[in-house]
Amino acid sequence: MATWHKAVLMLCTALLIGPPVSASTSGIESAQRISDTARQYIAKRHPWQSQTTRVSVGKLDPRTRLPRCSQALEAFLPPGAQIRRRTTVGVRCSGQQPWKIYLPVTVAAYAKVMVSKRPIAPGETVTPADVSWVEREVSTLSYGYLRSLQQPGGMRSRRSIAQGAVITANMLEAGTLISKGQQVTLRSDSGAISVSMRGLALQDGAVGSLINVRNLSSGKQLEGRVENANTVILK
Repeated sequence: MATWHKAVLMLCTALLIGPPVSASTSGIESAQRISDTARQYIAKRHPWQSQTTRVSVGKLDPRTRLPRCSQALEAFLPPGAQIRRRTTVGVRCSGQQPWKIYLPVTVAAYAKVMVSKRPIAPGETVTPADVSWVEREVSTLSYGYLRSLQQPGGMRSRRSIAQGAVITANMLEAGTLISKGQQVTLRSDSGAISVSMRGLALQDGAVGSLINVRNLSSGKQLEGRVENANTVILK
């Protein structure tokens, strides 16, 4: 008999309380809808569109109770803010009961990057045999990463590079393309007119670098920019 009374009591209690009330039926805005609005906003605008990414939104305080918006929610960035790995995103309702709230959004972006296979000393030539390609979270790399070693004259290290280090642009420089004492073609461009002459390199030079040269005809010392392994464009 006690069991029967207990069952009746539980049934009456359930009828009095009724089914759980959802955010959508209670007039309270859905936390999922707010999070999805912030996530989609960042997913379409973050700077790692060509990489594999994961966008996560910080959880709302469970005590948050905002009136359900009668129209589409709108995401926005605070004034002066930029989208980074971690970004604060605003979500607002412009309906009859306007409100806005801010959420932290994090972007994790992954790509294959070059990592040194061995310790590399300053001034060493770095070739594809010296690196391996490893997937890393590139959104955490504040100095970026180098995408290729393809460069006329090759690439050499500016400083020591530890084994396992991600190769960044500031670690390497273009290798020597023209050597001191090498005879080169000096070219002077002026509008539609281009004049070429023979010269002598007075310095080593990488592609794009400025070096001193001597005009072999006049003997004058000039300055020019290395264009390729045989040509210097006079300033």
